[in-house]
Amino acid sequence: MINDTQPIKVSIITPVYNGEAYIEQCFACVKSQIYNNIEWVVINDGSRDASLAKLQQLVVGFPNLTIIDQTNAGAAEARRAGALKAQGDYIVYLDIDDAISENAIELAMAKFSDNIDLVLFKQVKVGSSQPVNFTMFTDKWPQTGDDVFKSCIDGWGAHSFGVYRKDIFNAAYARLDKFYSLSKTYKDELLSRIIFSQCRMIDYCEGIYFYDLNDDSVSKKFNSEYFKIANNVHALNQYLQTENKHISIERMYSRLFFDLLGRYIKWRKELTNKSEWQSALIKLANNVSVKEDVKRCVQLKKYISIIPRSMLLLIFKLFSSVLKVK
Repeated sequence: MINDTQPIKVSIITPVYNGEAYIEQCFACVKSQIYNNIEWVVINDGSRDASLAKLQQLVVGFPNLTIIDQTNAGAAEARRAGALKAQGDYIVYLDIDDAISENAIELAMAKFSDNIDLVLFKQVKVGSSQPVNFTMFTDKWPQTGDDVFKSCIDGWGAHSFGVYRKDIFNAAYARLDKFYSLSKTYKDELLSRIIFSQCRMIDYCEGIYFYDLNDDSVSKKFNSEYFKIANNVHALNQYLQTENKHISIERMYSRLFFDLLGRYIKWRKELTNKSEWQSALIKLANNVSVKEDVKRCVQLKKYISIIPRSMLLLIFKLFSSVLKVK
């Protein structure tokens, strides 16, 4: 537990892209924190609205606000810029349309000890008819970073909202850069998993992160470039090999293959780059074991899915042999 006379500074990092409508409520959330040594680092990520002007007005009455103005680079790169500028040794990333409970940072900081690198908040999804609690893969904490990582291979057994040691956060970006050619898009999911795997121990607190559900999420809309998310699983596999972490992510390949295949079927009439989607699907299928996929279906008692899933995987594996796609 951290228990100094002067609390250690914590930097709250918030990317903003056309988020002027949310700035006041996010500012109120930051000011309400009980923990009394914080700074707010806001990155105006190429906004085309009045976000920058509104932020500049806030600086006058809140000297702990640092504004970074940059051309649009995406949320992941905006958070990196914020972390590099942050003065605190611990960081929280808070999206502009989300909020945290007033005791969130205080409760998280009380959990840190020498080997704890990340303390996760309790996540509550809001914005729908009823708030929904995120279900973590375990109620026993702390957990090793590798165990949290493993819970996020087939879906997400843990979320990534919490308080981080800044050096862990920045080191994860340095590792991400090694796979730049693969990880140009949808970096957040890849970065979160790398961070988990780099943490010695991860703890959990009762401070709340209120995640605002957005029905207009980019991941749900038609996106002809969405197939590029497949690059992240290839990058993650290379990362694990480079780090000599003997963790299989075959289940991730399987999940992503069927997710992309479903989108391909749904969007095929609109797609003008079908060959790129087909190539991405073939590469994913080549990393999926039909035998292991059948075992998972049996374990989950999804017997009706065994034959169609196996046939689809075999078809794409056959395409790989014919087209010589690796």
